[in-house]
Amino acid sequence: MLGFSLDRRKFLQMVGSAALAGAASLGYGGLLEPSWVEVVQTTIRLPGLAELLSGVRIAQISDVHLSRFTSVEKLIGAVNRINQLQPDVVVLTGDYVGHEARFAAGLIEPLRMLEPPAYAVFGNHDLWTDRDAVGAALAETPVTLLVNQSREAAPGLVIAGLDDAWSGHPQPQLALAGSPSDYTKILLCHEPDYLDSVRRESMPVALQLSGHSHGGQVRLPSTRPDGNGLATRAPLLPYMATRYPIGHYRVGNHQLYTNRGLGVWPLPFRFNCRPEIALLTLRPA
Repeated sequence: MLGFSLDRRKFLQMVGSAALAGAASLGYGGLLEPSWVEVVQTTIRLPGLAELLSGVRIAQISDVHLSRFTSVEKLIGAVNRINQLQPDVVVLTGDYVGHEARFAAGLIEPLRMLEPPAYAVFGNHDLWTDRDAVGAALAETPVTLLVNQSREAAPGLVIAGLDDAWSGHPQPQLALAGSPSDYTKILLCHEPDYLDSVRRESMPVALQLSGHSHGGQVRLPSTRPDGNGLATRAPLLPYMATRYPIGHYRVGNHQLYTNRGLGVWPLPFRFNCRPEIALLTLRPA
């Protein structure tokens, strides 16, 4: 009987420990990490970048997903941090709402607070809910929405934006039309795997900035590093974000940065994949 009691006690201890660990993980992943925004600073070296553009800094946020999971206050906090960083340009790479376009109205107050010039593109959720409603909200802010269009962000630098690659009609040739051939061109496209189309068509794009993947939102330890040297993997990734899901990539003559996103969707949970504000510093290669 004594041996049975000890075994039973150990079993109950193991069950209790597992339950506590599970509760702690849920609390961390559901409460702490989704609100623990990280500023990730990366230097991007671009061949042909004019010396006068050396040191230009671009702040990027993506996948805000305003909803019952992501509040306007969280976006205000991100905007305040961006203003403190004092970048030269801000870009927003899509998915401003979750599954209800009515939340797009929450973009107006925070984005009106942005101090640097800002450019944006649509994401798939913006089209799945209501493109016009999301576009109307962005139109109430200083942010310039680019749909197969481009703008000169600085002498020698063009920022081009595509319609959503999954559910829209991206036209990169139209977006880049009229851009001086000697300018460095940065392409905003919500889905990172569109980089393969950019490469196939040999588009004159030095850098693509994307989101969409949320970095996987949950990343588990892995014994085999991924293509970026990360010892973690994402069990689930969305369509058009399986090849380049997180961070900085160099693929042939092209480069890509995939932002982990600010919000969460479809579940309010992140693990080992904090929400991100990217601060990218351009340097000549």
